[in-house]
Amino acid sequence: MDLFSQKIERSELKEGDHVYSWRKERLISHHGIFIGEGKIIHFVNPKKKSTGNPYLAPFRGFATSSDGSGKKEKTICPNSFCKLEKVAGSGVRTSCIDCFVKKGSLCRYKYQASREFLLAKTVGGTCTTAESDPPEEVIYRATYLHENGYGKYDLSSNNCEDFALYCKTGLWSTDKEYQGRSSQANMVHSTHKTKKEEAMGEKVYRYATAIPRTFLKRESKDLGLRNDVVKVPVEELSSFCTSVRQK
Repeated sequence: MDLFSQKIERSELKEGDHVYSWRKERLISHHGIFIGEGKIIHFVNPKKKSTGNPYLAPFRGFATSSDGSGKKEKTICPNSFCKLEKVAGSGVRTSCIDCFVKKGSLCRYKYQASREFLLAKTVGGTCTTAESDPPEEVIYRATYLHENGYGKYDLSSNNCEDFALYCKTGLWSTDKEYQGRSSQANMVHSTHKTKKEEAMGEKVYRYATAIPRTFLKRESKDLGLRNDVVKVPVEELSSFCTSVRQK
């Protein structure tokens, strides 16, 4: 494995791995859980039909290729399980590795990362200080959610990385106002401006403090460092989320 990029070869994959693939020239990554037999369970937005942004588009079960004429033709994936949702419209589906990775690289998400490793990463969506559960528990959660549904997709609070993080750890937030656990979303999640910022009203303040605030927030919101997360059995996840929303 390439320690800097966390890129791995397919031969290095282990059942229960949290994997991701970069999109948009490393600006965003898509996440899933490898369950073996060449299958990855992942969570997409079922309402979007575009195949561009992995946060905003479901995988359609095909790749695009050029025939040399400048036109793109759709190549149907030969794997019958690709794009399969056992709960129609849930967004939780299986894909083969090729369809998951598309034109990107296959990377492994790092768990039990040190604080130094966490802060050294210039982008979110690659690691957490949280500890992963054993592979069999991870696969059980992913499979259960594939068969029963996972809830409503939300870019900032319940996206593909959130799904994979829950499958790996079983941790969920008790904070009604801030459910998101995705480090990728936390890096850009909007926050309320302070009175000092409003009074200054100048871009220079925001520019000068953007990076320190972003990395401080990333550390404080990391799944392994938050004090507002609890272990939730996958069979009770739906009722737990309902109780949190009703607080």
